[in-house]
Amino acid sequence: MRAEMEAIVDEIKQAISLLRRHL
Repeated sequence: MRAEMEAIVDEIKQAISLLRRHL
């Protein structure tokens, strides 16, 4: 369970970083 949550958190962090670059 935790491994999956960590993977999801990493994906969210990457998405946020990409959004910040565009903004």
